[in-house]
Amino acid sequence: MIPTLWDPNVDEERYKNPIIHADYSDPDVIRVGSDYFLVASSFNCVPGLPILHSKDLINWKIVNYAVERLPSPEYDTPQIGKGIWAPAIRYHEEKFYIYFSMPDNGIYVCYTDDPFGKWSDIHLVKAAKGWIDPCPFWDEDGNAYLVNAFAKSRIGFNSKLCVSRLSADGLRVLDEGKIVFDGAKTQPTIEGPKLYKRNGYYYIFAPAGGVKFGWQTVLRSKDIYGPYEEKIVLHQGKTKINGPHQGAWVETEKGEHWFVHFQDRGPYGRVVHLQPMRWEDNWPLIGIDVDGDGIGEPVEEYRKPNTNYKNEYDFYLECSDHFDKPQISLQWQWHANPQDNWYSLEKRKSYLRLYAVGNLTNNNKVKSIFFMPNLLLQKIPAPEFIAIVKLEVNFNKEGSYAGIIMSGSRYSSIGIKRGQKKLSLVQVLGDVKEDVIENTVAKMPIETSQVFLKISVKEGAVCKFSFSFDGKKFTDFGTEFIPQEAIWVGSKIGLFCINTSGKNGVIQSDYADFDYFKIENFRKEDEC
Repeated sequence: MIPTLWDPNVDEERYKNPIIHADYSDPDVIRVGSDYFLVASSFNCVPGLPILHSKDLINWKIVNYAVERLPSPEYDTPQIGKGIWAPAIRYHEEKFYIYFSMPDNGIYVCYTDDPFGKWSDIHLVKAAKGWIDPCPFWDEDGNAYLVNAFAKSRIGFNSKLCVSRLSADGLRVLDEGKIVFDGAKTQPTIEGPKLYKRNGYYYIFAPAGGVKFGWQTVLRSKDIYGPYEEKIVLHQGKTKINGPHQGAWVETEKGEHWFVHFQDRGPYGRVVHLQPMRWEDNWPLIGIDVDGDGIGEPVEEYRKPNTNYKNEYDFYLECSDHFDKPQISLQWQWHANPQDNWYSLEKRKSYLRLYAVGNLTNNNKVKSIFFMPNLLLQKIPAPEFIAIVKLEVNFNKEGSYAGIIMSGSRYSSIGIKRGQKKLSLVQVLGDVKEDVIENTVAKMPIETSQVFLKISVKEGAVCKFSFSFDGKKFTDFGTEFIPQEAIWVGSKIGLFCINTSGKNGVIQSDYADFDYFKIENFRKEDEC
């Protein structure tokens, strides 16, 4: 049995979409030999730039991160919606390169000769506010180029694509570039460009129309600077797959063509789909042209790519954790740049210890759990599931609070909190709008420092909390709620230990020990 909650394999011959039911936003994919590598946006989450590996384009495993920390003290606290945007991964002269933007700072690159090992420090290719979604291209004549889009929120305009000269080593932009396409009238919000070459044509694959309801556009020209013809090659049509765009064309060893893209599913984030692709008159057609209008529609189920790899069960996304490894497992990311004194995997064998973190500065006391930097989170792994944690606290200070959280701009947590003298089981519900509204919506005094906590999630991301003192019989607790995604990022599930009293820094005397975090299939008895 495959050890994951979402199985894209229908049978040995067919797959279903999404191939990854998790928030790997703005995916880009390359093939090197028989190996496929996928990278995705990570925004404010650390470590950044997740790298996934596959042998068949269907089944994926997270194997690394390219960025250990974000490069500014600003990111020591959560910078929601900022950070690493829309990367592009390329392989050139036996090196792997990942280009990405930090929209307030510029365009960066990191590189390695081993994608499973350590990546270089990030290098600033071009300092520029509002330049986003970079993709490099090395031409046959030795010239190198960079294509990018623009963020209106930073630079005042969008819907334009720019091509610049790039140094041969890929580390410097050599000029101010040329706007090669303006999509304001026909391809609004065109962005996320990927640059390729085939049969003498330069192709720019670029999404347009916006995240939730847009489409995939392809531009082509015999000259890299244009003028470019335009064609919509994939749209939602009559399917249920909204906004099918922003991704990568990849060719298999056997010459098949495929397109990887995302679909925005609200609190679930931007999940990853795979579409068949073919060429007609030197234009790509992605998906299936059901109605003969020359534009493809995404498939829900299709035959698998023809690859030599058949043992797909080696590749799956891990979710559960017994904290028995020397490092934090790859499915976890912090909400901001972490500090070493936030946690320990050594103080208690096969436990994760999280220390209570209060204010990091002398500003006002904490107003929102969601804006604490030491949230340890992972992506929602399936439409329906349950998550169970075993938690034991050692709290001496009023306001220390630890447990499990479903994050987002609407979020909720359940856990043990220390009052003036006693411990209570509490649920907190919060909304992040112009101001933060956060309230304790359920509270129950308890006589023990150990508890089992559970979130049950059913289709539509409807969440219900429950607790147990013996790990067997669970009792419903608090208010049912539906999380809401944050800026560009889906809701996430994870662990926390904080102090809300206004104390500054890390409180080493107060900590929470997590024995395990288990993700399991949703069962009928977990129905709300």
